[in-house]
This record gives sequence, structure tokens and C-alpha cells, in this order.
Amino acid sequence: MNMTEGLLLYLIQKLNGERSLSGLLHMLNGKKTSQTLSDGHLFNISSFFGILPGLLRDEAEHRVAELLKRGLVRLENDRYTITDRGAQVTEDFIHLHPYLFSFDGMRYKQAEQPFYQLLTLYIQSLSHAIRKDFSFLPVSQDPAVLHSVKERFPKGEDRQKEADQLYGEMSALLCEWTDLDAENFVLRLSRHNRTGLTNKQVAQALQIHEAEAQLRFRSMLHFFMKRAKEAHEEYRVLNKLMAGLDLDKPLTLSAQKTWNLLNERKSMEQIIKIRRMKKSTIEDHLVEIAIHYDRFSIDPYVSLEEQKRILNAYSVLKTKKLKVIKEKLEDISYFKIRLVLGKAGDVLEPSNPVI
Repeated sequence: MNMTEGLLLYLIQKLNGERSLSGLLHMLNGKKTSQTLSDGHLFNISSFFGILPGLLRDEAEHRVAELLKRGLVRLENDRYTITDRGAQVTEDFIHLHPYLFSFDGMRYKQAEQPFYQLLTLYIQSLSHAIRKDFSFLPVSQDPAVLHSVKERFPKGEDRQKEADQLYGEMSALLCEWTDLDAENFVLRLSRHNRTGLTNKQVAQALQIHEAEAQLRFRSMLHFFMKRAKEAHEEYRVLNKLMAGLDLDKPLTLSAQKTWNLLNERKSMEQIIKIRRMKKSTIEDHLVEIAIHYDRFSIDPYVSLEEQKRILNAYSVLKTKKLKVIKEKLEDISYFKIRLVLGKAGDVLEPSNPVI
């Protein structure tokens, strides 16, 4: 089973027939919409956001058709669900590719390439500078990257100390991965008298598929950023490189503007007027905000009694299909249901009572 089929199968299992193939594809592609962000949180698949950015619909349909033909999924009412055989194949796939759970697209997809460009140029530059060799071709020609590295680069007497610190940081992180993963990362790096390999060259050297090599590498980048943020003093150089990158900004741009107005204590009605948007659009923003910000209270929008009824309905019906829940709660709006489920988030599991 190839990487694309494995990821499709895993997400079909997680969505359990409650979302269409389009919704699944938007998650894999990293299409940032209110619905995708909401689904990621609700089904606990946010980390897979943008994991296959180049996957086209035609290819996705072809791959799923193959899964159907092999008896790994079934199709009912335009929704795919996993079969028992498919569940076993999915378990085997995850066992073979545990690094996928270090991937965190919702947090780090936007930052992964800028971070790596800074990191690899910084390593290359330090490697040459401590040997007083300044006649090398930079691995990045991006003016913004070149400027950022120049701003952060240590003075002559501090360069060896900086190189030692960065070596220690990288060694500590790489030690938490397999030898294969460490090689997959290090072979890409350029340093004094050595040019880093391309993804294709690395895959050939390690005798793995290119898609696997790329996802192992991206997963490591996400892991490095996460670990560095958690231990700022321990990973001083990495944090210096990460400063200013677009990290942990899960909201769509439009929702972020609404969040800014909420922080200015504007009411929903005021925001609708200020932004000249439909009520339904601002409601979408509030659902996004409820999902991602714990300090945002939904009490002004949904009474405690209504919240209890929604959670109870979810517990009884054991589904995340809004239409089914709405049919049981006719007097409660879709907006309120979405807001409550979004706030409750991925702690909701149909097998467990919520109240």
C-alpha cells in the first residue's frame, strides 16, 4: 500500500462516513476553511492538515476506487466507511509509519519550509564561517532568508560556540528518531565541502519511496519546532531561527480579524456591522474561535441548558452529523450545535458519555 492510499484509508476510518470525499480531500490538501478547521478538531485529525498538498481530486477518487475494489472500504449514500479488513490494513500501515503522528499540519504547515530554509542556510554558513571559508554558494537565494540569517548570525568570536550549541541541539533531537530518519534529515544538509542531497537522491540512497522520504522529513521538521518551543532555553539557537515565523495561528485570516474585534469587546452585532458581513459568516468565525481558543466563552451565545441538551443529544445519537443532531433538537440552531461541539472538540467520543 502506498502512502496516499494509507492516509486516505486512515482518514476514512476517522471520519466514519460522516463527511464526503471532498471534506477529506480538503483536509489532506490543507485547504483552510471554517468547515475544514472544524472537522479537524471534531474528528481529531487536525495534525493531518496539509499532509498531501498536491493530491488532486481525480487521483484521490482513483485511489479510493482501488480501496473499494480491494474490499478495504465500502460506499453507502455517497459516503465511504472502512471495512474490518480495511481496519486491519490501516493498523498495519500506522505501525509501519509511526512518524506520521509527529506531523502537525495545523500548527506547522505554514512554517515548515521557511524554518528549514533558515536552518539549512544557517548550518551551511556556520560550517564555512568557523573554517574562515566565505566562498560558497548559499543553499537559498531567497533575499528574505538571506537577510534573516545575516541578522541572526553571530560575530566572529562567537561562531564556534554557536556551532557547538546548534550541534548539541540537533544531536539531541535526532537521537529521538531512528537511524533511518536521522540519515533522511542529515543527508539533505549542506556544509563545508559537502552539498546536501535532494529528496529524490535521499530516497534512492535509503531505498525508500520519495513520498515516504518527504513525509518523514516534514514530520521531523514539525517535531523539531514543537520540541524547541517546549524547551526554549534548551534549544536556544533553534528558537532564535524560529522567531518571527508564522506558528500556531490556526484561524483563517478573516476569522482572525473577527477574533481581534472580540478582544476589543465588540458584540456579534457590532462585528457584523463593522465588517459588513453576513451573520452566518461571523457565526462561522465564532465556531473557529471556539475550537482554537480555550478562553473564548460560548455562554453568551448558547445557554447552559442548551449546551447540556446538545451534549446529551450527541451522547445518545453517537454521531457528529449535524443534521441528525438538529432533527432531535428542532428548537436549537445549527450555529449553536456547531459552537457547542466545536468547544467540546476532540474529547468527544461516541463511545463515551459526555455528561
